[in-house]
Amino acid sequence: MIVKWSTAILSLFLLAILPGCRSVPVTDRTQLMLTTSEYENGLGTEAYAEYKEKYKTSTNAEYNQALTRCGQAIAAASEVKDFDWQFTVLEADEQNAFCLPGGKVAVYTGIIKLMKNEAELAFVVAHEVGHAIARHGGERLSWGYIQSLGGLLVEAGFKSETASEVYGIGTNLGVMLPFSRSNEAEADMIGLMLMARAGYDPHASVDFWTRFSSNSSASLLGNLMSTHPCDADRIAAMNNDMPRAEKEYENARNKRGYGITFSHAAGKKK
Repeated sequence: MIVKWSTAILSLFLLAILPGCRSVPVTDRTQLMLTTSEYENGLGTEAYAEYKEKYKTSTNAEYNQALTRCGQAIAAASEVKDFDWQFTVLEADEQNAFCLPGGKVAVYTGIIKLMKNEAELAFVVAHEVGHAIARHGGERLSWGYIQSLGGLLVEAGFKSETASEVYGIGTNLGVMLPFSRSNEAEADMIGLMLMARAGYDPHASVDFWTRFSSNSSASLLGNLMSTHPCDADRIAAMNNDMPRAEKEYENARNKRGYGITFSHAAGKKK
């Protein structure tokens, strides 16, 4: 009975995943996708509204103008037509940024204060946009469905709570976390190309990440339980991809270089 039930589930699963593959922009990696972009974008819109209710929108004109300027340039470079792009600076000490499915971009003032110039902001934004156009959120949901299906099969086959726990821990450490780290590495690569296509000097990416990785809040990333690659590996990968990014930058129509230098980095009062 268990064999028949398992076979039936696997058959339905195979029918579901066969049409569910797509190529990631820039990297051309084939990915499994069991969700629709419409569904993901809807989740992004809901989450964006919640973030804007939770956090105060920054009134810093310099930050807002820089984010809008580099964000629009990166959005154009992505060539994604079905996103409703929005760019917001959120007033908070968090050293983070995000781009939700559908093109909802937010950057916290806490991370902008670590940046010297607009090109460094462009890299962070382009990295987050890379996640969105690669549909990493939908991909993680898809693999989550597979993990859950595997859990059902283990539970039915072994009828053991211990076996289910071992399966859960094993797939998280051996599959889901490494997969998340590979998504981060891919977003770095996509972001590097997008910022260069948008006319920002790609070397700013290494400048920023070298500085950011020396910050105490970023030093927690390089360990087994992290969803991100270690900082040294990320910087090495950026340098490895730099020749390709330099070519993209050379071909950019509107070269912006490093853009503006932020007042806080120049020692100027706002």
